[in-house]
Parts: sequence; C-alpha cells; structure tokens
Amino acid sequence: MSGDGNQITVVIVGSQKFMVLVIFRYETCTLLGYDMEVGLLVPLVLFLLQPLQHIEVVIIHDYTLPGVNKLVESFSERWAATTLLTATPAPDLSQLLVALTSFHTNDLRYMVLLCSANTTWTVFDMVSRHNLESKRVRWLVVTENLHLADSLRNILREGSMVGLAAQVTSNMYKIFSSYVNHNNQMSFQEVGAWRGQNEDRRKGSLLRPLFPEIVNLYRDFQGRQLVTSAVDYWPFFELKVLENGTTIAWRGTDVHVINTLSSYLNFTYRVEVPADQMWGTVKKDGTVTGMVGEVANRRAHLALDEITITDSRETVVDFSNPYFFDTTSIVSRAPAEKNRSLAVFYPFTSLIWIILVIVTLLMGPLGYLFSRVHHQLTQTFDSTHNERSRNVGPSFDSGRIKWGSEPGLRGVEMFCFNMFRTIIIQGNLLPASSWPLRLVFFSWYAFCVILYAVYAGTLTSYLTRPSFEKPIDSLEDLLEARERGVVGAYTTGTSTAKIFEVAEKNTAAIGAIVGFELDAIRYLGKDYYIARNNFCPQPCGIVCPSGAPYTPILNMVLSQMVQSGLVDKWHRNEVDTFKQSAFQGKEGGQGEGTNVAVKPLTLDHLQGAFYILASGALLAANVLFIEGVAHYLTSSHSSAK
Repeated sequence: MSGDGNQITVVIVGSQKFMVLVIFRYETCTLLGYDMEVGLLVPLVLFLLQPLQHIEVVIIHDYTLPGVNKLVESFSERWAATTLLTATPAPDLSQLLVALTSFHTNDLRYMVLLCSANTTWTVFDMVSRHNLESKRVRWLVVTENLHLADSLRNILREGSMVGLAAQVTSNMYKIFSSYVNHNNQMSFQEVGAWRGQNEDRRKGSLLRPLFPEIVNLYRDFQGRQLVTSAVDYWPFFELKVLENGTTIAWRGTDVHVINTLSSYLNFTYRVEVPADQMWGTVKKDGTVTGMVGEVANRRAHLALDEITITDSRETVVDFSNPYFFDTTSIVSRAPAEKNRSLAVFYPFTSLIWIILVIVTLLMGPLGYLFSRVHHQLTQTFDSTHNERSRNVGPSFDSGRIKWGSEPGLRGVEMFCFNMFRTIIIQGNLLPASSWPLRLVFFSWYAFCVILYAVYAGTLTSYLTRPSFEKPIDSLEDLLEARERGVVGAYTTGTSTAKIFEVAEKNTAAIGAIVGFELDAIRYLGKDYYIARNNFCPQPCGIVCPSGAPYTPILNMVLSQMVQSGLVDKWHRNEVDTFKQSAFQGKEGGQGEGTNVAVKPLTLDHLQGAFYILASGALLAANVLFIEGVAHYLTSSHSSAK
C-alpha cells in the first residue's frame, strides 16, 4: 500500500510480549509528524537515522519502551497498512528470516530494535545461532538498560554492525558503536550522546560515525590475529611443524597470498588444521566438514588452500572473488621422436606429396598441349613460317639429343621428362619457341624454385634437429591419437593413480592441471606432456564466514594481486622450483633450457635417401626382367610361326 506516494511493506514478528515489525521507506526526518505526546523515542530514532537518506528501515518493538504506543499510532495514522497482532509464545524466526534476507537490491537495511533487554538478547541469539549476520544489515538498538552492551558482547559475532542508544537519565542517552577488539571479541565504544526535554531543547552529537563504512573500517585490522584454516597441500599451502608443536605456513602460492594480505591489512594469522584434513563439503544432514566447516562454524576467520567455489559451499559460507583458476587438461606421455629413416619425406605432408606428383605428371601434357596447339595455329596462318621453323625441336636418337623436329610434334614423354628435370633444379632441354609455352615454363620455374628452397630448408631442420610425433593438445587430438593406439582418457581416481596409468600404459588422463603437473614431474620426470588447450576452469577463492564484513576489502586487495600478475607468478615460481630440484642430478644439473647442439649428419639421418635409391634400382631390375621375359616370349612366338 502507499501513503503520499511512499510504498510500505509490513512484516509481523511475535515476541514474548507484543512485537511488530514495520518496514517503510524512510525519506526525510520530518515524515512522521511527531508531537510532544510521543516523548523522546521518535526524535531519538530520527536523530540516529537523520544522516541516512533513502534507506529501508525495519522497526521491531514490544511496547516496553515509553512512547512506543504513540510511535505505532503515528505509523498507523501515516500508513493504513500498519498491522498489530497478538504476541506468539516465542519470536517467530521465519518472519525474522524474511526481514533479514529479503533483499532485492544491494541497499543497506536498518533494523531498529525497540524491545526489552530479554527480547533484544533473544533476537541477537537467533541471529548468531542461524548465521543471519550480513554486511548489508545495520542494527540500531534503543534501550533503558545501560548495561545491555555488556550482555550483548557475549552473544554478538563479527558481522553484526550494532549501534546502541542506552538511556542514562530521563532525558539523556549515550550512543555506542560496536567493533571487534584486538582479541577478536565484539565490544562497544562510545561515539556520542543525545539529550532532550521538550521540542525546543533536543540536541545530540556524534564524535564519529555510528556505522562506519566497512571498507574503511577493515583497511586496518589493528594487528588482530586471525585464525586461518588450511591443510598441507603444496604448491598452494605447505605446512611446517616446529619443535614446540606449532604449525606454521611454510611455502606455497596461497602462503604468498595470505602473507601479502596480512602485511597490507595489518593482521597476523594462526594456522589451524581441520581434524579430517579435508577441503570440506556440505553433507545431507546439514553438517559441514573440512576447512569449509571450520569457517562455517566460526572456528576460523578464513580458509584458503586452492578451495574451489561451488554452489553447495556458498550456501554455508561466503567466498571472495576468484584469484586462481585450476583448469582441466590432458596429460599423456611425451611425444616420441620420429623415425629418421623416412626423414626425407617429413618436410611435406602426405597430401602435399600426392599433389606434387599429380602436378608434375600434368605439367608435361600441358606443355605438350600448348606446343601442339601453337604449331597448328602457326601452320594454318603462315605455311612459309612453318616450313622455315621446322627442324627446331630436340629429338632422341640412340640416347643422343638431336635438333631435327618440332617440339609440337614430339611425344608427350619428352615434356614430362623435362618437367621432372626442372622440379629437381636440373634445367630444361626444351627450347620455348612460343610465348604461351614460355609463360608455362616461367610459372613452372618459379614454382620449382620456391618448392626446392622450402624443401631444402625444412629437410635440413628435420635432419639436424630431433622431430617428434604430434602431441595431444586438445580433445580433437585425443581422438586422432586413438589411431596410434592411445587408450581413452581416464577421469576417475587421484591424479597420482592417473599418472601411473600414463606411465605404465599408453593412456591419456584428464584432470586438474596442477595436481597432474606435480605428480608427472615427481614420477615421470620429463617423460610427460600437458595439453596446451585447457577447459572447464575451476575458480578458487578465500572462504569467509557468512556475512563477514571484511570480504569486500579482501576482494579489493585480491583484485590488485590478480591484475598485477602476482598470483600467477607465485604459482609458476613454486612449480619451477620443484622442477629444478626434481631434475637436478638426473641430468648433471642441466635444466630444461639447455641448448641442443647441432650435430653432423650420419647414416641414420640419410638412410631414407638410400631407401629411395635401393627402391629405384630394385624397380628397374624388375622392369628389366619383365622386358626380358616379354622379349623372350615374342621371339619364341615368331620362331614358332
């Protein structure tokens, strides 16, 4: 419903006496139109809310404070939607949950609590027991009990931002603001006072904000010691146990992260290992295990150790922004070196070789066709020129080249032979007597020069440097590798078990790249290959309690680390350090960066050329044998006749 254009939503909560929640949109401190009969309650509340504009306020009361009746009447007169209900035997938690969690925007919600000390304590007890703390909720408590702050210290937890106005005299209130002290306990500090007797004599002042900005509040933790939950999991968080039994963070990517946070935000930390030494999950019965459980149950302030952000975990804790992504990749055995016996064929693929053979075979008939057509045309238009230009082309007579016939009248085998001579850079014995034939030869010469240069350079590289089979860099490559006998990837089990499968069998395993890389270095040395194309990124973040007010400042600092590349640098340094220590001694202290010396060519490099020579000689012998048999059969047949 609405009143003068201002919408209002009503939520009812019962208490041991009589309590109602009125949710309204607060615009200015003059909306209520209070008068002297209301007493000091309304002007006090309006004073505390005065600096705040366009905020959503929830008023919770039970008619124990003087002036509450008139306050409710003022709301009822202003907005007809105000509803009063009889009290229930106990506070209705479901309705309080609605008021604390029904956020449609990122705006702050102010909860004004005008109840007795017992009811106030009960409300905050429910908030603590059900993890209802939120960085978007501010609590404003007005009480007649000056010692209520001492009582609330034992029930409040970090995440509940509380402003307290305690009555000192009949016309004076002291104003306190909650904070977390050096011992990680909730406490209150006085920030101002308010007094008033009549409408003309109401005055208050605040020495500091009642609700300071969270980001500014947590830029400096004032040297607090935070409890960090972690397990021994290098390269992210390696732990070391000292002689006195104390567990400390020793090295790792996340150790660099927490050390940078502690230095930048001015806090120290103590490492606690969960009893089950696991990362943590939410069970069906609602219990939470591992590091996530330590934070969810408020036994730790944060946890970080490559903890993946999942939907189930986010139901019980808050996560910072992702600062590291552990992607899924494929690990296989290192590509084997290719057999050099056929190295002469490596510069080109099979398709290129086939195309070259076809093009070479076609260029002979093409040259013959151009020469023949040109001969026919010139003979038709100029018979005299044809007669004069006869005896121009080469001819074969007993293995010797003679010049006594036209090229257009020679057989196509002559053109095919000369095109083959050109492709191996041996020159052309056919003169180009016509421009069409000259253009054909020119384009063929240019093609052969480029082809020869590319082939010669690539062949030299293949012969002097080792060449390897095609690695598995993607899922498509994995499918192609099945033709080479690579078994389908395994996706279950630990990374160590998968690495042993890769080592013992011709398999390729799929899993998280970090665990794979470390286990591969540990058990396979350099005989492994990790695909360059990764997929299914898994974001990792810092675990914080639900509603933790320091999550925004952690996000700010983490963003600076990620954008500057520090996190990736720390991680690569850890892995590279492990590689150096793992390979040291196995190869005389030489690392992966050692240059490969260029070696002279041996028979092993050039045996492919000898294969071609031997194959040609064998083929020639077979042809000679077939010709001999055919000649013998022909002679026998002629003699029989």
